[in-house]
Amino acid sequence: MARIESVAADIAVVIVDAFLDRDITVDLTGAATFSLSVVLEGSGRLRVDGLPLVDAEAGTALLYACRGPASGEDLIRGGQRVRVVDLRFEEGFLIRAGDARLSGLAESRAAGGGVFRSGFPAPASLLQIANDIARMPASGAPGRRLFLHGKAVEALGVALDALDGVPRGRRAPWPQGRERLLRARAILDRDFRNGWTIERLARKVGINEKQLKHGFRDLVGQPVHAYLTALRLDAAARLIRQGVSVADAAVSIGFGNLSHFREIFRENKGLSPSRFARLR
Repeated sequence: MARIESVAADIAVVIVDAFLDRDITVDLTGAATFSLSVVLEGSGRLRVDGLPLVDAEAGTALLYACRGPASGEDLIRGGQRVRVVDLRFEEGFLIRAGDARLSGLAESRAAGGGVFRSGFPAPASLLQIANDIARMPASGAPGRRLFLHGKAVEALGVALDALDGVPRGRRAPWPQGRERLLRARAILDRDFRNGWTIERLARKVGINEKQLKHGFRDLVGQPVHAYLTALRLDAAARLIRQGVSVADAAVSIGFGNLSHFREIFRENKGLSPSRFARLR
């Protein structure tokens, strides 16, 4: 499922969240564009004619720009959940932003510049921004467009800093550690109702608590507790949309205190559970 939303005359946000049971190929042929994509879950391969292949996996960011029509394809691997946040900026924004890196890119495109593309490890701060965007309710939240506009601009600034080598505190986990961190995330995804603690989860995947806390945040863009809370609230939101009462939804995901659930839900979703229910 993909949602496309225009948050300004020159900025659009695309959120992809779907489970694919098989590989799919997306045709990338299109008009001039400048976009920043952040892969939160899933993996694939991007091919643009005339350029090297780029492998994209969870935790990867991609900057892509071309002045005129480009051709290629995006292979998205099946058998997994795919979550991607794609931010698209028009040339006018690049010029007005006041950042020499962006205005220079816009001028080169206007003069007939070619394709610019880069895939790189997303800093934890960029992953956090992308998660904030992906988890924003589809409609109804006060200030939604303003929130998305600010997050899109912030994400672009963080991405450009990362390409320039500005440190953002990201540490690349060692290969075996990365596998265990991904396993920890998978455990939370399928068993989020369980009262996981850092100690229990670290023991379950075979790493120490410090490695789990720091590595998980760097790889996923959120602390373990924040990620687990977001999963539970997403599940509650789905139940509420299906007509389940707020109280029953809270209990089903492990919240025994209804007042606390309402408070956390409002903080995460931008509106109260009862108001969210009325959006159905």
